[in-house]
Amino acid sequence: MNVDPRNATDNSFEIQQPHHVGQQQDELSVQTSVPTSSEIQESFEQQLNDLAPDESVSLHLTVESPSAIAAPSSAPNQAASEPSRCPASSFVSARAQLAATLTGATLEALRSEIELAEQKALRWSSPTEAAIDRDRVFDDVAGSSYVTLRRFQNQDTDCKPHAEESTSAISHVRNTARDLSSIGDPLERYPMDRARQAGWHMRGKTTASPFVSMVEDPSKLTVSRDHWARAIANNANTLHTYAVPKSAVWTPDDVLSSIAIGMNAGDQDNVDADLELMCSMGRTPTQETERLFLGGNLDSYRIARQENPYKRKSGEE
Repeated sequence: MNVDPRNATDNSFEIQQPHHVGQQQDELSVQTSVPTSSEIQESFEQQLNDLAPDESVSLHLTVESPSAIAAPSSAPNQAASEPSRCPASSFVSARAQLAATLTGATLEALRSEIELAEQKALRWSSPTEAAIDRDRVFDDVAGSSYVTLRRFQNQDTDCKPHAEESTSAISHVRNTARDLSSIGDPLERYPMDRARQAGWHMRGKTTASPFVSMVEDPSKLTVSRDHWARAIANNANTLHTYAVPKSAVWTPDDVLSSIAIGMNAGDQDNVDADLELMCSMGRTPTQETERLFLGGNLDSYRIARQENPYKRKSGEE
């Protein structure tokens, strides 16, 4: 469990609970300023342009030019047919999926991107096409690419990691993919050094960690066998809800398997320490449903906060 024992009652702990992302409009917003649609679009386009040249070219052909490829002729002497057009709904869905996976968009930014993509699609879509169901596109992408997690906090700012707080979640995802692909490791494997950091974070060594702890079900923390975890759940002032990209979330099982793969790959210098870490993680209560967020911008994914319903009253045992 990634709990900082230095001040259990003052530090926050993160948790997750299934929560319909479509309800975010009704939740209490905690952001002090909301970017305009033009700012969100400009940021999204810039992040797409920051991709490697081969990726950006492919993306341009797929997303920005839905009618760029003409249908092939069925006969050598037959005149070229009219260019085939991507269905407007497919175009909007593709843009939304790219916003989620390539830029790590927040849910608010995702909604804005869907609206802007629909406006672009209307320029070339057929009048006979069915209307685009933006809510359905949003729900599909949010359900497949995001996960809702919870965290106990005393202040809004109690969601920063102790290290690398200036690095965003999507930057970590891109860096990991780039590093692993350059050395031939499978992309589903976490880098060994990161996996070790995550493992020790879950065991309470958080002072130099780039991760932030969260959970799926906050009620499970109140009955945890870990007294530090219970102290956080019983004493924190507020409970915050976050909808974060799945690519930025690390699970105990994934961390354990990554360490095991690294050991099997021949990392003999650290075998004893890795075995100790794996045994230690094996003693972590699984019912706590702990998840780790890798990134310094967790606050941008906050969708709600409330008074801590599990906080004990003064004098209550």
